[in-house]
Amino acid sequence: MFLSDILGWWYGAGFKDLIARFKVVFEGTADFFSIDILAKSLFQPFRQTLTDVRYKRTLGQKIGDAIVSRSVGFITRFFIILIGALLMILELMAFGLVLLLWPFVPFLPVLFILMTIFKVGF
Repeated sequence: MFLSDILGWWYGAGFKDLIARFKVVFEGTADFFSIDILAKSLFQPFRQTLTDVRYKRTLGQKIGDAIVSRSVGFITRFFIILIGALLMILELMAFGLVLLLWPFVPFLPVLFILMTIFKVGF
């Protein structure tokens, strides 16, 4: 009875819980790196320089400031998105491995007992 309850949970509610937990982790990673917000603001200036009205800047200086600020913003956001995407890909790969192994984990104790009895090792 106890074993059937454990196996019933493992292949039923446990599997659903595994999927739900992965979804939380995956969404948490996307939220941590703010990938959607960074993608929307990819070409926005990075901390636009504030100048005092006492200083008169030429059009060339304004354009230069804007180009530098947007370039820095693009590079910074791009690499943060890239790191977040790579981490999410690693999470997907780890989750795929867990999904492949999940059905076999309950039988590992039996396998290890048989390997011990028959003195079979790795």
